[in-house]
Amino acid sequence: MTKFATIASYILHPAVLMLATVATYSALVRHSFIAVLIDIGILLLGLLPGLFYIFIQTKRGVFASYHLVIKEQRRVTLILLLVGLLISFLFYRSIGVPAMMTDGMAIALIGGIIIALITWFWKISFHAAVAMGCSALFLVVSIPHMIIFFILALLSGIVRIPVKHHTPMQVLGGWVYGFGITIGLLWLFNYV
Repeated sequence: MTKFATIASYILHPAVLMLATVATYSALVRHSFIAVLIDIGILLLGLLPGLFYIFIQTKRGVFASYHLVIKEQRRVTLILLLVGLLISFLFYRSIGVPAMMTDGMAIALIGGIIIALITWFWKISFHAAVAMGCSALFLVVSIPHMIIFFILALLSGIVRIPVKHHTPMQVLGGWVYGFGITIGLLWLFNYV
């Protein structure tokens, strides 16, 4: 079970799920393969500095794991990732991506800032929160996709427990936060 959980933690990494969300959302909203590739590329470019920082710090032995199990290791990383998301958001706006997608990025940024503040004081499952946030974004475009991402979010959180990266309460907190903040922001943005 632990080996499966470890592999699933990498496959269901927040960056992977964010890229999958953008790819799926873009395909549903923009209906163009080239647009989907551009949208994925823009998000990937935004995420790369933070992901590269994690890679370098782990290779140097500063971080014990690519999953940043010690909450203090998340601080600089989250700032890099949030700045990258902001840059991706600005790129999306500059190329005229539909409002649903740029609003989704704005929701991700706001949710990311809030979870960064939460994790400053309390360790919450980032895997579970991001995955559930990705799921909730589909509420306005595709219920079947929302259900698929919801199942992935449940799995993403559950596998964090056997590898001892999170307690059940930290995973539950991530799920509730990710889904709740996204639905709340969708409501504020007048989508629900």
